[in-house]
Amino acid sequence: MILKVPTFFIDKARRFSTLWIMVAAFLCYTGMYAVRKSFLAGQYLDLGFGFNMDAKTVLVISQVLGYLCSKFLGIKVISEMPHQKRGGWLIGLVGFALLMLLVFAYAPPVVKVLALFFNGLPLGMVFGVVFSYLEGRKNTELLAAGLSTTFIFSTGLVKTVGVMLIQNLNISENMMPFITGLLFFPLFLVSVLMLGISKKPSREDIKERSKRLPMTKNERKEFLRQHGIGFSGLVLIYILLTIVRDFRDNFIVEFWSELGYAQKPGLITLTEVPVAIIVLVIAAFGVLLRDSYKAFNWSMWLTASGGILILIASVLFKEALVSPVAWIIATGVGVYLPYILFHCLIFERLVAFLRAKGNVGFLFYTADALGYLGSVFILFYKELIDNKGSLVSFFEQININASIVVIIGSILTMVYFKSKYAKRKEHLVPGLK
Repeated sequence: MILKVPTFFIDKARRFSTLWIMVAAFLCYTGMYAVRKSFLAGQYLDLGFGFNMDAKTVLVISQVLGYLCSKFLGIKVISEMPHQKRGGWLIGLVGFALLMLLVFAYAPPVVKVLALFFNGLPLGMVFGVVFSYLEGRKNTELLAAGLSTTFIFSTGLVKTVGVMLIQNLNISENMMPFITGLLFFPLFLVSVLMLGISKKPSREDIKERSKRLPMTKNERKEFLRQHGIGFSGLVLIYILLTIVRDFRDNFIVEFWSELGYAQKPGLITLTEVPVAIIVLVIAAFGVLLRDSYKAFNWSMWLTASGGILILIASVLFKEALVSPVAWIIATGVGVYLPYILFHCLIFERLVAFLRAKGNVGFLFYTADALGYLGSVFILFYKELIDNKGSLVSFFEQININASIVVIIGSILTMVYFKSKYAKRKEHLVPGLK
């Protein structure tokens, strides 16, 4: 006699499993952000490098260059990484980066620059390792949306903690990044353990989303041969979103200072809370869309809508028709919504509806590497061409220019993949028109 487990207990176990892995991923990436983003809470006005260069910008460029190299390495490393080695990789990557913050605390100025380069070098691969625990599930969007809220909430939290350590505990700007990272490190270790014992994708997950496997060099080339044009369109959109998001994130402390809110560090977190909530709710809704092609199109329309929101909010702010707080929140929603949809839905559903052999890691790391390359270019441009210009005004113009291209690119990309999807359906069902 075969005993059937009541549906109630099955559903309860699934809900617990979902909550478990979502919390684990959130804590893991928050721990990484404490090691990567904490130095941004300082302004380093007393740190001079000569040549009329802004110290904060030099430090940001150095870390982003390391992070950029990590993304290019991740195209191969993440797409080929065996599942049983993921926990060790996570601890090694973040632990090394934390050690570099200790070097940063005591090193002379030039060595500080190198320390931040090596701090960023391993961290760019952390997202790919964490996401490999989440992808290929029926509720991947929900899990990844939870993970992606760290991009918004945790970066504000980490910088708020950093500013408070400086202002309230008299921790030096040089030591503050290491202390902040160290405070979050125990939670990070717990999260890695939680991920390691989390439930693997079920047979139902694999049937709906396709099995996710390591991807060889030839398989990566074949994907680009078949879908390279449409994928290039997605990459272009992602590059622009990365530029806007990264510049906003790197200089948010300076934005508030320039706008007259230097003594209100809580704003860094408070203005990100509504952004995180709005984006999480909308992105998580994608889990209700079972058809991967429809979910992909829904995401692309939201990407175009995000571009429209950024454009309108930036034009209104430029004309002094909305407040700085409203502008920061509106542009935050406009950039983070599509940015997070790329992380939790667009690439995931693209692989699913194309039934491509491989994993999201290859697609994401190709786009992310080029996205950070664009971010580095903008940082160099600002430092070398517009060194004395207002950061807020520069960000306004980036928003306006990028949003126009994002809107147009989203529509063209949908048109391309519509034809790809139609051909695939005709191949599966001969004679279908």
